[in-house]
Amino acid sequence: MFEEWHEFIKWILAAHASLWLGALIVLMLLSAMLRERRNPSASAAWLIFMLVVPYIGVPLYLAFGTRKLRSLTQQKFRLFEGHTSSVTSKQPVQQLLGTLGVPGPKPASHFRLHPDAHTSHSSLYRLLDDSCHSIDIEIFLLANDASGQELINQLTQCVQRGVHVRVLLDGVGSFLLSKKLLQPMLDNGGKVAWFIPVLHRPLRGRTNLRNHRKLVLVDREKLWSGGRNLADEYLRDEAETNWYDLSFECEGEVVLDYQSLFESDWAFANKTNPPDSVLLQPKRKKSTTAHQLQILPSGPDMDEDVLEQTLVSLIRDAQRHIMVITPYFVPSETLQSLLCVCARSGMRVDLILPQRSNHRIADFVRNRFLRELHNAGVNIQVLPASMLHAKVWVIDDKYALIGSANVDLRSLYLNFELMTLLYTQSDVAAVKHWVEERQLNTQPWQIPAPNVLREILEGLAMLLSFQL
Repeated sequence: MFEEWHEFIKWILAAHASLWLGALIVLMLLSAMLRERRNPSASAAWLIFMLVVPYIGVPLYLAFGTRKLRSLTQQKFRLFEGHTSSVTSKQPVQQLLGTLGVPGPKPASHFRLHPDAHTSHSSLYRLLDDSCHSIDIEIFLLANDASGQELINQLTQCVQRGVHVRVLLDGVGSFLLSKKLLQPMLDNGGKVAWFIPVLHRPLRGRTNLRNHRKLVLVDREKLWSGGRNLADEYLRDEAETNWYDLSFECEGEVVLDYQSLFESDWAFANKTNPPDSVLLQPKRKKSTTAHQLQILPSGPDMDEDVLEQTLVSLIRDAQRHIMVITPYFVPSETLQSLLCVCARSGMRVDLILPQRSNHRIADFVRNRFLRELHNAGVNIQVLPASMLHAKVWVIDDKYALIGSANVDLRSLYLNFELMTLLYTQSDVAAVKHWVEERQLNTQPWQIPAPNVLREILEGLAMLLSFQL
């Protein structure tokens, strides 16, 4: 009997110790979670999950919960040190980005917007054809389709004539890419790296951090970037695909900042140290200030939420007109409130979306935000029967912002994103003209009929929107 009681007491003590240990772990994780600024709905979702089902919530948080990579944030700050701006004007947004460790605006001797897929495709392959020394590609999606095959064939030819080729692919975005497609390029000396592969140690806390950046660098002097991935729907004629996007090309001093960003991301994917920035200096050409651009990286490798803070600064200083194009709209509470205030203050705010995107959950969640914006006076327009994948902001004909980041919580807080801020009036006007051309084919957004069940489901879906 004594031995049975002894074993029972040991079991009770072990269970008690396990309970306290589990509670301590949950409290430590909650403390770490609250130190990372998050959207309130995301914090609430993790909090409920870890408290109600800790044996599931804790491992999932360890695998998916990390939002900032501190070693990378320190590396980015060092990498961009010395990338001072040659532009003397200190506008509020420039002052903000300077405090966030973002290099200032730089001159570009050439800038060209790609208003359609044909122009973008021609530009990309012209740059590849003209390459002499290096090609560096960082992309979310390289598709296993005709466009993907065409690109790999072209890169293989470049490698064969002595060009150094590196391709950085996101582990999730390019998960379905056939390795056989890459083999000819690899066999000839090209290099491929995967950014946080799907199959890796799950408790590293990086599983859910995706590289959504899109850039092609040629000879460290020329850049192709924007919102396009490398797939048929992005590079084939819109009349055939019904898919609209926006990209650009440029060359000049500003390209150095994009090259530094690529070197850092390549080093992270290969678990090496990036080279000193001095080694990245391109061959200098006589530069002009015909165009002024500023790189705007955002994500787990930046100490602050650069994208959201930049948008807050631009919206706050807007005077007349804000234009936004985004495929998905699940904004932070801060951005939502600012847009409502602008509209209520008499400013014109245009929000342009696809009527149906390729992510139906995001379409469902966005309705609660759109109702509030509509009631505040925001002009909401949708493009029917087409996918509008571009990510564009135009502020007062003064600034334009284009690139990879959607107006959703994943782009604002989780993804490695890349936007470009345009300052030159002619470049801003070109972007605005492209937006106005899209508006010609839009129609007013129709408010879904109010429904209690719909609103409940929208609220529940919001708890998952951080991971959309």
